[in-house]
Amino acid sequence: MDGPHIGTSAENFFQSDHDLSVQKRRAAKQNNKSGDPIVCTSKVLCMLLPDEPNHIYIGESGFIARKKNLLTGKTVGTFSGHNGPVTCLALWYKDGAAYLITGSWDKTLRKFDVESKESLVTFTYHTDFVKSLVVSHTRSRLYSGSSDQDIRSWDLLTDKPLQVFKGHKRGIEDLAFDEGENFLYSASSDRLVMKWNPLTAECLQVFEGHLTSIYSLKVFDEEMWTASADMTVKRWDLITGKPDTSFDHPDFVKCIAFFGSYVITGSRDEMIRIFDIGSGKLICEIEGHFDEVSCMAIRGTTLYTGSLDCTIRKWLLVDIINPKKDEEVGSQVKTEVSVSQKEVMLTEEEEKELAELLGSDDE
Repeated sequence: MDGPHIGTSAENFFQSDHDLSVQKRRAAKQNNKSGDPIVCTSKVLCMLLPDEPNHIYIGESGFIARKKNLLTGKTVGTFSGHNGPVTCLALWYKDGAAYLITGSWDKTLRKFDVESKESLVTFTYHTDFVKSLVVSHTRSRLYSGSSDQDIRSWDLLTDKPLQVFKGHKRGIEDLAFDEGENFLYSASSDRLVMKWNPLTAECLQVFEGHLTSIYSLKVFDEEMWTASADMTVKRWDLITGKPDTSFDHPDFVKCIAFFGSYVITGSRDEMIRIFDIGSGKLICEIEGHFDEVSCMAIRGTTLYTGSLDCTIRKWLLVDIINPKKDEEVGSQVKTEVSVSQKEVMLTEEEEKELAELLGSDDE
């Protein structure tokens, strides 16, 4: 009878057989070039595509934000000053100038001049990790969500704090406006979405349907989409306040994006999945990252994904969704596949998450 696995390497102490098998599998995938990876100096936690082509902003676990050229992979701007991982980004434009807003686990927000890279203002009113940002361009207001359970609004013209939105019982994971910026929506680890009047901080509606934390939130065309640690993505009817569609996954869903009639998801199990919204069918899985897919964005027909594996990768969606007949579209893209259930190991709360993010960074 086989006994328990006993490691002799000091670096393997306090790790389970599952942890060791995950490390071995990820090590085997590290050299793959699927998605033309741009290697970053630390884990990619968030991304933002600006108006200018061929560039991207990313927030990293190494306490910095960067602007990168997507054609060369080179860093063309570094935004430093935080003392914790940079978890969220926003851009604000005023009188021809561009400003990058960053939120961090050091509990602060910073406003940078994009041209000079100078940190102009530090916002310090939150009492826990800042995890989400959204800008109202019509009002020149910034909204921030934190693990302190509060949403705060800020006047970007005067850099003064405005209001505090209270109602969630746990941390805020994501924020989004509807297309007209009439209402602010917040997703929380208390498994709820709340709809707010962005001027009065009044909660207008509560959406309940997920079983646990909601990580990502999108609102458009009178519908809302959410991605959750309950391993589902849900579409909500904003009139009834109820979910009308659900897409199941084998692990936590961390981010979502949309391309025509398709919803694209990034998961903790390292996979990118594309679903046909109308039929509910899983069209394909994209395998390339070797750690959690943390963020994604689309420009034109290209999907960009960021991961805790310290890479940004790009995927040509037209080729993936509509591959040429009888031709294989890359060895890492599997079309018309079914989702197989995998072992799901639940993580600890944010203290362990922070320790994990910082523990393997070189910076």
